[in-house]
Amino acid sequence: MPLSREILDNDLTLAYIGARIGIEHGWSHLYSLSLQHQLFVQLRPGAPFTDGERFISPPPSAWLLVPLTAFGAAVDVWIWLAASVGALVASWWFAAPGSTRARARWLIAALAWYPVQYSLSLAQPDLIVLLAAVACWKLADMDKPYLAGVVLGASVLKPQLTLELPLVLLASGRWRIAAAWAVTVGVLAVASLLMIGHQGFNDYRALLSDAEHVANNRYFTPAYIFGGGPLSYAVQAILVAIGVAGAYLNRHSSLARLFALGLVTSTLGATYWHLQDYAILVGAAWLFWRDPSPAWQRWWLVVVAIGGELGWPLTPLPILVGLTIWLIYLALPQPRALRTAEAR
Repeated sequence: MPLSREILDNDLTLAYIGARIGIEHGWSHLYSLSLQHQLFVQLRPGAPFTDGERFISPPPSAWLLVPLTAFGAAVDVWIWLAASVGALVASWWFAAPGSTRARARWLIAALAWYPVQYSLSLAQPDLIVLLAAVACWKLADMDKPYLAGVVLGASVLKPQLTLELPLVLLASGRWRIAAAWAVTVGVLAVASLLMIGHQGFNDYRALLSDAEHVANNRYFTPAYIFGGGPLSYAVQAILVAIGVAGAYLNRHSSLARLFALGLVTSTLGATYWHLQDYAILVGAAWLFWRDPSPAWQRWWLVVVAIGGELGWPLTPLPILVGLTIWLIYLALPQPRALRTAEAR
């Protein structure tokens, strides 16, 4: 956990640096590597400025921290950790299934799972994006699809966590959610481009190009099995196609199942992924468990949980295999849903 080591040794410090650059030098310099290095040395003197210490998140990640820069970087980390734990608890409150005792166990398990703890240790936005996805489901379930899509737009803080979810919702006929998400993301994208300008966009592309060649950024994707070449991208395209086809086949299923399918599809389809990003699967598990499923399918989640818990010593292979099987049986049409469709 971050409290056991240097408080600024986390990824939020990079977003804080981005916010400071925007305020002090202008947003067109947000992705200036020299300015990032300069502020990094000021905040963490003596720490190495490696390829993992670049701010390459979308501009809204820096905008979000602008009001907090007045408190200083260390205080910001404490505030962010509190907000992240609050986001996890709120997600649990909305989505966790079962009785009071069962729900309590779900929360304890989530807090104890290594990807969640790792995400907190790095002060990552994973749990904030988790809340956006779960809140989107809750609003959609309350028949507020446009508001749901707008809330899902908050996923731009780390877009790869839910990137395929709107596509899955669109394939299942929930186009209003997908449309509201697209408009929200489009507005944020245009605002970002206007803020950073041509020079900022070129700097951003350069940093992203460098990140593509960092092996760790694809270690927890199917590239671990198939290599970093075209084959791994083809495999991921197939997995996304399975998720989208499954969304269409399950278009009469519950929203909870479709959101679980969308989150699992996003996980396997992402080309930039780290161990802490698996924290998003907490929401997928809760939503999946809300629907009646064969016992073996539910217990298969233990394989996924163990794969995430031991992701470093076991390598990504167990969790990638576990997720692929989870995706396949999520994509298969439910007999009950088919009977409901026939009755309609």
